[in-house]
Amino acid sequence: MNDLQWNDTVKRLKEGLPVNEELKEQLRNSFMRNRKKKYLLRWTVIAAALLCLVMLNTVWQSEQSIPKVEAASLQLSNQFSLIEQLGKENSAGVAEYEGTIYFPLQEKGLYAYGNHGFHKLADGDIRFVRVSPNGKQLVYVQEGSLYLYEVDLKTNRLLLQGGKEQGFYETPSWSPDGTRIAFVKRMEFNEHDEENLPGLIAELDVKKGEIDYIAEGMYPSYVSGRNTLFFERNNKIISRNLNNGEETVLDAGKYPAVSNDGSYVAYVKSQGEPLLEDVWIADTNFKTKKQLTENQLAEAWDRQTGEMIEGKQQARYTFEQPTWSRDDRTLFVYKIFHTNEVWKKLMRFELTTAKPEPEDIVKGSIQALIYRDEDYAHSFFSYDPGYLKGTSPRQIGYKLIDSGKLDGETFVDAETYLSYADPYYQIIKTRYFLSDGPKGYRIDNMEEKVDIEISMWGEAIYKTVNGVREQQPLLELKDLPKKDKWTDEEICNIVYQESTETLWFTLKRKQDAVTALSLLSYDIEEKQFKEIDTFHEAQSSSMMIIDDEQKYVAIDMEINGNKDTVVYHLHRGQKTILSRQIQGIAPQAVHVRFWENGKLIFYTETEDRDVFFRFDPETNNIDTTMNTKKGGA
Repeated sequence: MNDLQWNDTVKRLKEGLPVNEELKEQLRNSFMRNRKKKYLLRWTVIAAALLCLVMLNTVWQSEQSIPKVEAASLQLSNQFSLIEQLGKENSAGVAEYEGTIYFPLQEKGLYAYGNHGFHKLADGDIRFVRVSPNGKQLVYVQEGSLYLYEVDLKTNRLLLQGGKEQGFYETPSWSPDGTRIAFVKRMEFNEHDEENLPGLIAELDVKKGEIDYIAEGMYPSYVSGRNTLFFERNNKIISRNLNNGEETVLDAGKYPAVSNDGSYVAYVKSQGEPLLEDVWIADTNFKTKKQLTENQLAEAWDRQTGEMIEGKQQARYTFEQPTWSRDDRTLFVYKIFHTNEVWKKLMRFELTTAKPEPEDIVKGSIQALIYRDEDYAHSFFSYDPGYLKGTSPRQIGYKLIDSGKLDGETFVDAETYLSYADPYYQIIKTRYFLSDGPKGYRIDNMEEKVDIEISMWGEAIYKTVNGVREQQPLLELKDLPKKDKWTDEEICNIVYQESTETLWFTLKRKQDAVTALSLLSYDIEEKQFKEIDTFHEAQSSSMMIIDDEQKYVAIDMEINGNKDTVVYHLHRGQKTILSRQIQGIAPQAVHVRFWENGKLIFYTETEDRDVFFRFDPETNNIDTTMNTKKGGA
């Protein structure tokens, strides 16, 4: 490399990096003192300078957000609904901050989902909320007015009074420094025709109370690091420079939502005929963009009569209000279904830079069924697999047992566990064949290898393999151990561990008018029972699941007339009643879902919605199932 090339390299590095002036002066003095050894030391000093610049760059970058990939390189790792599939979403305009999700529930109030429970923050018909950049304040919309809630002080105050005279305020958005709030003002309000009404975007200085009007549009969203606002106008995504007012049309679409670090914008875009809405993500400079969802055509419905229109198709669903989590790893989106009845689900899309492996695809498809989201489960297939979700029995767990190549085809072997309170337990061993395509790996075929059923026949429990019931029972009810003064009533739940030939089961017992639930295990080979414990508060149980290490069992029980979940340590004999661990609003019911990496995924029925949590039995800690790691996607 010649002198000119070196000089050009150093120049470009200096222009792109911050310079330590003190170090610069020291280097200059070093050059002067050693002028006589110029040629000998020149390359050494330049190399040292380059090393220092690289070190400075490393330090400087470590203080910034993690470098981002282009939007086109992002992948979806999960897209679960935050409610049971059979439930209906009653929130509008949620927001998230470091694992806590803020739910504005229409006609109910504002809630915080996280911090070990489900907490009510404010009453009223609240429709939209956003969190300040430091997480200490919430701005929300209540009946057309803007309110400010102080998270630490637990107080709120009116920011802007809305009404027919003043106008109605909507969809507030915090500036990156937390000093300003952009919002939309309308002089008329019709919740059934909101998108067709003109809005005026304005900006409120939170401390001074001053308002500046900016432009016509909807759904404003600030871009961090630039004095720029994105918004929607006439089904176009607009970028406006707040310094000079210059506007740029970026793409067709609506509901723009800029990530907190200013790297990406998520929005909803329509294409095709009939129109299909999907969620897209783009770099904020729109260098690249990517379609995240894959909408589908379905039979059209007449909304007036509630009947299907023969020969006509429509989009299966539409999307609304994408919203970023604080760490920009998760995107919340409302997914609206249009059938004989319009209803919506709040989806949680988790983003990653890593391309999902075949094992991730199979795992995701099974987890989607455990969450009872068959629509999501179908997205892992390259074909229509038909009906996948069972209600009785239903999927309660899984294990990946093998993967590799077979005759050039990629395969993954998995066990899926199903159960219900009959009692019944099932293990289905399936080989999944996958291929890699433009959208990543997809399941091309499933081949069921083994189907094991454990069920009650008459007065005994039998094992059935691939439809053939074994002649000898695993255990007979007459052999159950007796407990003094207690009468055996029925076996409620069964879990079968094939590798150890062990049965765990719950046994309902009665003494006079008192009912209790006993937990027992049975070694099939040794024909030995073990009384593990008795839950005297319980009247019955509807579901039981055991973690992979056979360390903890989670049992859905009826305790004093209430549906609850007990987590029991099989070695130490410790039990935890989950409803008593949840802070805030007491749940109406608690239900298990599945064990994942030693933690229990469960949900509660609270305020007429299903709220998912994750319980760590080692620490007795409850949190949301959000990914709360810091950093970007």
